[in-house]
Amino acid sequence: MECPKCHKPVDDEAIFCPNCDTRLRPDKNTSIMKRFKKQDKPLKGEVIDDKKTKLSEGKLKVILISVAVVLLIVLVILIVVNVISGKGEKTAESISEYIGVDVAKAQKKLDMHFKDESAFQGVNNALTFDYIMESDDSVNVDGINYPEWAALVTVDDKERIQTVKYSNFKVLKSNANGEEKSKAINLDKFEQGEKWNSLSDAIDLEYYSILWAKDTKTYVYRYWYENDAGDRQPVVLNVTFDTDNKYLYYTSTLIYPEYL
Repeated sequence: MECPKCHKPVDDEAIFCPNCDTRLRPDKNTSIMKRFKKQDKPLKGEVIDDKKTKLSEGKLKVILISVAVVLLIVLVILIVVNVISGKGEKTAESISEYIGVDVAKAQKKLDMHFKDESAFQGVNNALTFDYIMESDDSVNVDGINYPEWAALVTVDDKERIQTVKYSNFKVLKSNANGEEKSKAINLDKFEQGEKWNSLSDAIDLEYYSILWAKDTKTYVYRYWYENDAGDRQPVVLNVTFDTDNKYLYYTSTLIYPEYL
């Protein structure tokens, strides 16, 4: 064949011209790369596929935004539920700061109006109190309606606040006896002065109520277990702490019949 540059004859298999060093043919690697590059270029018929890709990307963005909005809504709902569910305990705790104070003065300071009786007959029949603050929403426990929560206040003969009790009736919604345990809870291993968290982990129950008195704070739990006779044995567990939240003592009361 003839070199296209110097026009001198060269061997047909030569890659470079021996006379002027002109490359006469591409090497194999270069040809392969060119083929790949050619394949990367869109063909005329591939315009529609490009539109589909853009459309898919748009749909993906919409889906991601939708998921983010849903997650945000769920988060807001959870926050609202937590705030609402904690309202009763916070209300009772606020009132407990006025133990020993005249109830009328406490109401004025707290900007609250205590009621003489509950709007729910089940509370009036089952619990002892002089004044009450309670949820408007109700929960059904064994066929009887109770408020979701209540803050119960007792006073002395001079109308000074003596005790404040927070009761969360939602804990008993599934069973008035509370949660099931495999056996009776024994807290004898704990010494005075231990923190609430240590005992709470060992109890592994959600407390049903909290009772504030002058120098103590008592967590009340309800649970049941199957005794040796094969019967369900309901128990009320009271765990008492001092004002520094240090453990003092506990009591377990076997219940016959059930009460709230």
